Amino acid sequence: MEKISTMRILLLTITSVLFVACSQEPAEIHYGSDECVHCKMMITDNQFASQLVTEKGKAYKFDAIECMVAYRQQNQEELSGALFYVSNYDQPGQWLNAREAQFVKSEVVRSPMGESLLAFPSKAEAENHVSEKPGNLLTWQEVSRIQL
Repeated sequence: MEKISTMRILLLTITSVLFVACSQEPAEIHYGSDECVHCKMMITDNQFASQLVTEKGKAYKFDAIECMVAYRQQNQEELSGALFYVSNYDQPGQWLNAREAQFVKSEVVRSPMGESLLAFPSKAEAENHVSEKPGNLLTWQEVSRIQL
């Protein structure tokens, strides 16, 4: 009886570790020490950070949305099933699924790599930003096609 309980605990522990290890949740970014996978610059600004997480749970971190887009364009086949996350410009530290986010290509706010891409959780919030600071509204599909 005791052997079965020990075996069950061991099996549950291994299953839990594997489940957590393969999670596609966004990873923590250590601002000021993590490096952008694409441009190799230090990630310092939490308003512009982005990341992609593969099906196996490996996180690739970027200092700007445009770096993630460029990396995706260059490595598309390897990234099948990956999830893409962008930082909420108005609430840095809040991760948004890039496929659901709304974007602004700003005419006045500059991102670390100069493409000036900002992410918002809703179209209304993106429109509100544009009403105060000029820019163009974009969807993830449009952002992902920008030639970088």
